[in-house]
Order: sequence, then structure tokens, then C-alpha cells
Amino acid sequence: MPSPRLDLNSSSDNWIREKATRDTTIIQSFGYDNANKNIYLAQVTQAGLQLSGESAPVSSADRNLNGDLTITKWDMSGNVLGYMYLRGFGHGMNMGVEPVGGSAYLWTEVDAVPLSDGTSRGTRLARFPFVSGKVLDSTSSSLATYTPAPGSTINTATVDPVYGRLGIRYRDTDGIMKYQVHDLDLARLNIWSEPLATISEPDITAVPGWPLTTYGHPFLQGYAVVGQYLYMLHGNAYGTTESIGGQDVVISQPSVGNTFISCVDLTTGAFAPAPPSTFNQNVNPCYTAAAYTLDYREPEGLGVYIPDLSQPGVFSIGLGFASGPAGARRATIYGKTGLVQPS
Repeated sequence: MPSPRLDLNSSSDNWIREKATRDTTIIQSFGYDNANKNIYLAQVTQAGLQLSGESAPVSSADRNLNGDLTITKWDMSGNVLGYMYLRGFGHGMNMGVEPVGGSAYLWTEVDAVPLSDGTSRGTRLARFPFVSGKVLDSTSSSLATYTPAPGSTINTATVDPVYGRLGIRYRDTDGIMKYQVHDLDLARLNIWSEPLATISEPDITAVPGWPLTTYGHPFLQGYAVVGQYLYMLHGNAYGTTESIGGQDVVISQPSVGNTFISCVDLTTGAFAPAPPSTFNQNVNPCYTAAAYTLDYREPEGLGVYIPDLSQPGVFSIGLGFASGPAGARRATIYGKTGLVQPS
């Protein structure tokens, strides 16, 4: 069924600017509880904390290798309402938020495996209730875990709050990154045999109209699904360099960056044609200068926001950014509200 889609070229508005999370590390992802009007954010647990069951404070390097995460619960203004710690889960690259009554269940990666770059990634998915103050281990017998695609690794998830679906990203047995969409009710029951869509991850290096020798190969920093469309956020922190033509080139210039948001049609696996727009740019993927005045600016996460649940088809998408100096990071969210209705 055709669904509305975000006008990537619409303006980006300042929703939350440089607010603190539970820990002082960079946020990795976030998601909205649209029923209870809360925001959940994931980050690697900061150095120097000693949680229950630990004999001594743990270093940042070990937290990264272990896949230890901190979840912060915000109100809609960015005030901290609660937190929990996850041990052995992964990097927190993406998360799904599923409202249940007056609280929420979170969908995250789990069963972290360390990588050569000093970080780790979860190999499966987990679903669990947010409980403020709790320390949850990946080995807990109370934790619901899933392997949506047999043999898959690097699993992450996002919840489509408009159509009641679960989007997942995973690496298949051939090493290809893929996306699938499932009915959320079936996913909760561990039924994965009826995906609504399956596509390979497209490469955004073919950005039309932009000088790729300047923007390089931006990292994937988050994704979201609404209806027939997948949204991806790419970019790097200011000052990031890449070897291009044998030379180190700054691909994310201060006050400019290389942040792109894109829209993929899940029925074809291709970038959706750029819709008519009243704004200057009319491309997909679309460069964004949102929050460009941050001293430190790294894109981190996409979230689907529904202002009024009586009109679920009227949604916005928030773009997350890590900001602030090392050791005192903050989180920023800018939002796009322009929608294009199906013809």
C-alpha cells in the first residue's frame, strides 16, 4: 500500500539542543515512545563506573569491547527521567521503541562480539522492558532474544510506529548487509517466515550532484522505517579524514559536514525518486546542514515522531547528533516535518 514519505528537502528544525544523557559518551541511537511522549537514547557506557557484580571500575576500552550500553530516558524536552545499563549487548547503532501501557519495551542488538577496531556488535536481537536503574545482562534468562534470519549477524532493529512493523538490519551468510520488514506482532512471537520486504543495503556513495571527493564515504549512523520507505542517516564527525587518491582528505569539514539523509523504496530497493519540493535542493540522498553550528557534530540516529496518535500518518523524523567536548558529550535532535503524500 502506498504510504506518505518524508520530504528530505524540507527544513530541519531545532527540537532539542545539547542536552545531557545519563553518561558522558557519544549517543549512538534514539527512538520515540509516541504513546507516552518519551525519548530513549543508547550510548556506550562511560569509563570508570562500577556496576553491580563488577569488582572494580571498568575502562572505556573494555566497555566498548564488552558491548556495554547505557539507555537514557528523556522527556520531550530532553530532561533525564531514568536510565538502565545493558551488559554484553553491542554498540547501540540502532534501537526500536515499542510502547506498552505506561512504559516501553526496547528492541536492541545483543550477544556482543568484539571487533578489531576496539568496538563490538550484537549478533542477535533482544526485546526487554525499560526498567529505570536496572542492570541487565545479555545472559539473563528473562531476556527474549531472536535471530530473524538464519545465520545472520550484526542484527539491529527499528520500530515503525505508524504501521506497526519491525524493521531489521543484518549481515547475511554471504556478508551482505540487508534490511527486512516484519509485522511487529509476529516478530514479538518469534515468527520471521513472512517478511513484508527484503532488500540489500544501497550504497550512498553515488550521491547525485555532490562532489564525492569532498564528502568521501559517509558512515551509516542510523535508520528508520515508515510504511514502504526506509530512511538512512549517513555522516562523520567534523574533521574526519579519508584516504582518497593516496592523500588524506578531510571529508567532514567544520561547519559543513558530510551528513546525508536518504529514502529507499522497500518495494524496489532503490532510492525513491526525489519528489517535487519548494526548497532549493531536490535530491535523494539529500545533504543536510542541520545543527551545523555545533562545535562537535556527529550524526547519530533517526527517530519517528508522531505528534498526535489520532493522526498516525502525520509523522516527523528526528535526526540525532552527538555534540559537546570529549568527556562531556551532549545530545541534539533536529527534526524534519515535511511530508509528501502518495499520488
